[in-house]
Amino acid sequence: MTLRGKQLPRRILQYLAGLVCMAIGLVLLKRTNWGVSPITAFPDAVANITPLTLGNATILLHVLCVILQIIVQKKITLKSILCMFIGVPFGYLVDLFMWLWDPSMVLWQKIVSLILGIAIQGFGVALISGCDMMLPAPDEFNNVVARTYNKKLGNVKMCADAVYVIIAIVINLVFQHSLASVGISSVASVLLTGRFVQLSFKALPGIRMTPFFNAPKT
Repeated sequence: MTLRGKQLPRRILQYLAGLVCMAIGLVLLKRTNWGVSPITAFPDAVANITPLTLGNATILLHVLCVILQIIVQKKITLKSILCMFIGVPFGYLVDLFMWLWDPSMVLWQKIVSLILGIAIQGFGVALISGCDMMLPAPDEFNNVVARTYNKKLGNVKMCADAVYVIIAIVINLVFQHSLASVGISSVASVLLTGRFVQLSFKALPGIRMTPFFNAPKT
């Protein structure tokens, strides 16, 4: 059996755990009412002005990113297909946790929710990245753009986050005359999520696995 085959059950469980953590972290940030992470700003703004739930709007973003991946690559890949399917359960998880947890919080509880949200979301990102299978569609799109146009991934991600935030600001200002999707949580997420991802890898180095699509045979 190949190394890829031996690790597959663990990869799947770890990936699912990562999706759950990312969904929980997203909801914890959302419930502070201090804005959301940049990547969630666009679907949050859409959900604010349409009948769509936050989870459904998140699925819409994933579908859009998969379409953009195909356009940039000029082909349909297995990763693109998998990204499309992963976006659906992730959106449903977001809606589930939004339904399960809708508290009325005072200031200190919002601060705790903010910190926990970023920490849990960062841990979820580490779990998914450690599987080295496929990233959520928006992140995979960043990778595709970076590879295709020979750009630094960090710069591509910053540009993508900026686009999400700008679109969210425009939507909120035009339709709600507010900045509902952007705030303290958005800034804190940008500054701290990466740190929690690195802390997760440092504390649990075993979550890093060999590449799934290019795993060596043993």
